[in-house]
Amino acid sequence: MNKQRREIIVREIEYWKRSRLLPEQYCDYLLALYTEGEYKKCPSDILRTRQRGMIRFLLVAFICLLLPANALVIYFTELSFVLQMPLLFLFFFICVIAAWMWKGQGNIVHIPLISGAFIFLIASIEVGEYYFPKQKAVIASIVFVNCLLWIFVGKRFRFLYLFISGVIGIGVLIVFLLF
Repeated sequence: MNKQRREIIVREIEYWKRSRLLPEQYCDYLLALYTEGEYKKCPSDILRTRQRGMIRFLLVAFICLLLPANALVIYFTELSFVLQMPLLFLFFFICVIAAWMWKGQGNIVHIPLISGAFIFLIASIEVGEYYFPKQKAVIASIVFVNCLLWIFVGKRFRFLYLFISGVIGIGVLIVFLLF
């Protein structure tokens, strides 16, 4: 293949990579193939990859901080119930959006999924305690429904830890109710 054709192909593959028409790994492979291993990444690509990694790290750290913030809002502030619930809904919504955004990106999806499950559990228990104070049956049914939801999501999306957590939660709930 002559040099002019090769340069046209390399520029086209670089365009595909920038506009994300093909996955980055495929483009790197094709570039290495057509340049016979002599292709060098431009510094802007390296910088862009590092920036994406840093943004992802900061988002994961923020989502991990939502659980302590959840406990802070519920147990250590004087906020009324009416102010607590929108904050918890916002925390849960952030976790759901992050899980949806990262659904195809490997193990990172598990962090917002676990955080969202705990936030939803705590928020639903708080709602139950607010509307039905000191009634164990209502709280037990809320925990049971949450565990069933964990089992369903665990089976549906093949998350073994959610399935096992739901089964263990129902088992602990049964033991608690019997004794």
